[in-house]
Amino acid sequence: MRDAPVPAAAAPPGQGAITLAPCPPARLDRLAALRQLPGQYAGDGAEMILDDTPGISFHEIRRGNRVVGCFKLDPLFHQRHDFARADSIGLRGVLVDAAAQGSGIGRLALAQLRGYVRARFPRAREVVLTVNHLNPGARALYLASGFRDEGEDFLGGTRGPQHIMRLSL
Repeated sequence: MRDAPVPAAAAPPGQGAITLAPCPPARLDRLAALRQLPGQYAGDGAEMILDDTPGISFHEIRRGNRVVGCFKLDPLFHQRHDFARADSIGLRGVLVDAAAQGSGIGRLALAQLRGYVRARFPRAREVVLTVNHLNPGARALYLASGFRDEGEDFLGGTRGPQHIMRLSL
């Protein structure tokens, strides 16, 4: 796995480029101040960084030198969820800070995700995630970013029924 950020994605004029980069365990405090808007389902950064699930890694979404979001990658997702394959990478806890939402950061970050995951997990063939049924905005963003919803639902989550979505690598 590489630790360098991926090249920046183009952003609308005046908004700055977006980069994705691993967040080392010793620097997870950088994610603690990230907040959700009411009705979103990933949990705030302070809650997210408490996740000590074996195998997961934390990743930053940066605009310039500022952390504006984060997500987790889980190469053992298939061991936790029977709908994932051994060559799947789980995308978990995607969070764009409330103060930065609506500026295209999520779209720009997802545009880089395929290459970012390929560089770190060359044997992976797909990214799989779940998105809450009550979060149609996130589902629409994932669909617009190349994820497929094949009509499968995950009913074992703590936050209600979720769509299972897949992105081919």
